[in-house]
Amino acid sequence: MLERLKGFRTVLFALLLATIGVLEATDWASLLPDGPAKGWVLLGISLVIAWLRAVTTTPIGRSD
Repeated sequence: MLERLKGFRTVLFALLLATIGVLEATDWASLLPDGPAKGWVLLGISLVIAWLRAVTTTPIGRSD
């Protein structure tokens, strides 16, 4: 898979670092309900994102 992303690895790494920076700078977890449901909510969001990536075939930025 990473062979197809040649040229995008640097951008992906930069986005990962930016995401970590945003998560450190904000208290994003306070947006979620307190209690044991917080972990389940995050798991659900992650699964939806993974499912969307699996069922879509169009590259980012293309409409065809």
